[in-house]
Amino acid sequence: MAAGRLLALAVGAIALVACGDEQRAAEPGSGVTGVVHLGPQCPVESRDDACEDQPAAGVTVIVSEQLPGEAYAAGTEVARTTTAADGSFTVELEPGEYVVTAEAGMSCELMDVRVSAGSYADMDIPCDTGIR
Repeated sequence: MAAGRLLALAVGAIALVACGDEQRAAEPGSGVTGVVHLGPQCPVESRDDACEDQPAAGVTVIVSEQLPGEAYAAGTEVARTTTAADGSFTVELEPGEYVVTAEAGMSCELMDVRVSAGSYADMDIPCDTGIR
C-alpha cells in the first residue's frame, strides 16, 4: 500500500513538472525587431528618379543598456546580431530600456527603444552612406 502511494505521488509530481514546462514554453518572448536602412544611394534625387534607401545586409546591430535619464546614451552592451539579406534583425531581450544602433555606412543613428514583457518593439535604424 505504501508503494502504491509513493508511485501515485511520483506520477503526480511528474505531471506537475510537465505542465510547468508547457506553460513556460507557451509564454511569448520579448525583444526588438527591425530593419537597418542605408542611404542615400544616389548623389542626386529627383521626383522622376527617387533614390530610395536600401536594406543593409550583413551588418552588425548593437544593443546597449540606456543610461538612466539620458536619451540616446548607450551604456553597457548587452547583445549584438547580424542583419539578414533584407536588412532585418531580431534580438531577444529582457524588458527594459535600450539604445540600438548598427555598424554600416559612415554612421548610424542611435535609437532609443523600450521593450515590454511578452512583446517585440519594432524599429528602423537609418544609416548614412555619406553620398551627397
